[in-house]
Amino acid sequence: MRRIFPILSALLLLAGCQSGIRIAGELDSLPEIFPDYAGVTVPNNIAPLNFRYTGGEHPSALILTAGDQELTLRGPLFDIPQKQWQALTAAGDITARVCIKDAGGWKSHKPFTIHVSPDPIDPYVAYRLIDPGYETWNKLGLYQRCLEDFTQTPIITNDDTDRNCMNCHSFCNRDPQKMMFHMRASNGGTYTWNEGRIEKLNTKTPQTLSALVYPRWHPSGDYIAFSVNDISQFFHSTHPNRIEVYDSVSDVVVYDVEKHQIATSPLLTDTTRLETMPAWTPDGKALLFCTTWQPEMPQGYQDVRYSICSIPFDPDSFSFGDRVDTLYSAARSGLNATFPRVSPDGRFLLFGESQYGCFGIWHKETELRMIDLRNGTFHRLDAANGPDADSYHCWSSNSRWIIWASRRLDGLYSRLFIAHIDADGNASKPFLLPQKDPDHNTLLLKSYNVPELITGPVTFDRKEMARIARTDPGIDVSFRRP
Repeated sequence: MRRIFPILSALLLLAGCQSGIRIAGELDSLPEIFPDYAGVTVPNNIAPLNFRYTGGEHPSALILTAGDQELTLRGPLFDIPQKQWQALTAAGDITARVCIKDAGGWKSHKPFTIHVSPDPIDPYVAYRLIDPGYETWNKLGLYQRCLEDFTQTPIITNDDTDRNCMNCHSFCNRDPQKMMFHMRASNGGTYTWNEGRIEKLNTKTPQTLSALVYPRWHPSGDYIAFSVNDISQFFHSTHPNRIEVYDSVSDVVVYDVEKHQIATSPLLTDTTRLETMPAWTPDGKALLFCTTWQPEMPQGYQDVRYSICSIPFDPDSFSFGDRVDTLYSAARSGLNATFPRVSPDGRFLLFGESQYGCFGIWHKETELRMIDLRNGTFHRLDAANGPDADSYHCWSSNSRWIIWASRRLDGLYSRLFIAHIDADGNASKPFLLPQKDPDHNTLLLKSYNVPELITGPVTFDRKEMARIARTDPGIDVSFRRP
């Protein structure tokens, strides 16, 4: 009896009894589809994986089965209804069979599996949409997308704020009620949305190099780490990497949210080094940052290779330790590490690795790497990386998912990809952010920039934020000497 039921199920599927499609034969190939969702692992709360059959002009159909659930759709665009998709994912792994009809009748491509993980993903992701070369920086916005369906809404756009640039958004523990971002040019300042309160901050002080950059919110919500940088860029005429962004000087500082004060340590402001891109450990007791010896700029831009280091931090006294530990050594690897991100469970350090430089999004060779902080094991994450610039990565609340921006589709526009990370730090085959119309992934003439997973939608009033931006003089941040 144990053998009879699987055989009967296969015969019923082959006959297409419930689907209305009678399959006359099998094709010895997987179907050509976009996006490529064959063999991916997805959260149990993800939106439907709509895709298009791209294998020719034949009539096509899709049969999805999971447990006792079955759904049949006609192609070439397979628009999966939300309720039926939820029933399929609730039943477990999904078998997908794409069929085409020719003169001999319906034929089935080899089926593929969509693995459904019991690990959910945070329901929202926030990001910036911007032209890929940043030429039209005054036509952009911060947006949020519900990952459980296809709803995208603006958080704030520069239509609201006199066409200025906005960037560097960050959240405290993925909490949509604790957010900050910068505006540049007109209405310039750093803006915080903290439990219903909006503040505009003037963050340049006489003691610091610049206004604040590259924020990461402390887990307690009491502090935000920033770098202060003298940032420059230039454009290559023939190099595969079109743009170079570099720091002439940079330091790391920490901002006290309530006292509106900045403090730092001599170990974070060494004049012989560049320090940048801070991040926190989940317990808040160590501050991570990227650092390198300071070469002569701009001629030494190719010599910049950042290590990832950490310094102890005491949240109670707002003070720093007296030692720096190296977590990733550029001298040892010969390569360059940027944007460190520690998983919420404290187990893994995720970062971008490239040949050199501080802005891996512009380097085609940039790939995601990971270190197991428990034992120092290095993970290449080959399953997740593509042929072009994988960067701007972040973790889910449960440390089981990563989402990042990748230029793998066309080398120009960055799109969002998601991968499951198992308990041992291994990545699954990534999948492209699902869209209602899968062609949206190729037709959208904007790049996704700095995705951040959040536990719900950001709810501040855009009009009130715009009013404050235009009329509020801002709070002057002070520098606290040790």
